[in-house]
Amino acid sequence: MDSSSTHGGRGTVFLCLLLVLGSGCLTVGPTVGSDAADSPVFEGVSTTDEWGTNSVQVSLRLTPTATTDSGVTKLSVVSPDGGSFYSTTVDAGQQSVSLPLPTGESRIYAVNTVNGTVVGTLNVTVEGSTYP
Repeated sequence: MDSSSTHGGRGTVFLCLLLVLGSGCLTVGPTVGSDAADSPVFEGVSTTDEWGTNSVQVSLRLTPTATTDSGVTKLSVVSPDGGSFYSTTVDAGQQSVSLPLPTGESRIYAVNTVNGTVVGTLNVTVEGSTYP
């Protein structure tokens, strides 16, 4: 076996480990919970991610009338400290949106940008096993 390929493999593993550990807490086996049960805008939120660092990619389901009757044109994720975490626009008729959520608690705002109103809010919690 060529010793340079062995050292190269170790270097790659070390670099990957450094990237994961240096980017914040690692959350393994994340679960997503929300209070979407009685929402006129949100149907639910889920994830298929197996892990994440500081955030997890989720699929947010909107009601069939969210972007048409309610006029939702923008979704904004706000972190627990009140800071903006992520925003995206949605199209008329769109019912599924993929977006990142921070680990811990956050709130998603559904906004009608035409008249500047908040149409709905969704409290979301991302939990899992965390490693520093």
